[in-house]
Amino acid sequence: MDRRISPRVEWQGPIQYRLSKDAKYEIGFLTDISTTGAMLWLKKDVPAGASLEVVMKSEFDQKPVHMHMKVKRAVDEMRHDYRGYGCTLQTQLAWEDQ
Repeated sequence: MDRRISPRVEWQGPIQYRLSKDAKYEIGFLTDISTTGAMLWLKKDVPAGASLEVVMKSEFDQKPVHMHMKVKRAVDEMRHDYRGYGCTLQTQLAWEDQ
């Protein structure tokens, strides 16, 4: 039984992310998302508590969606050189508002 306040929906696709406003965007993957968080898979080691700027675009979005997330936990297992990170959603800017 899922105990989350907001159940996650499977959505698999590429994202761009960066750890600071001055950093270059890097490629990662999102595997599920909810109104309160997401599971991201990144090549870079990221500590718990780190803030991420995440950009994703699905076939339903006219423009990319920009989000700010905070890393809550890391998954022990690696998948194809990527580590999973459970993240909480801090802010989201819908494409309509950009």
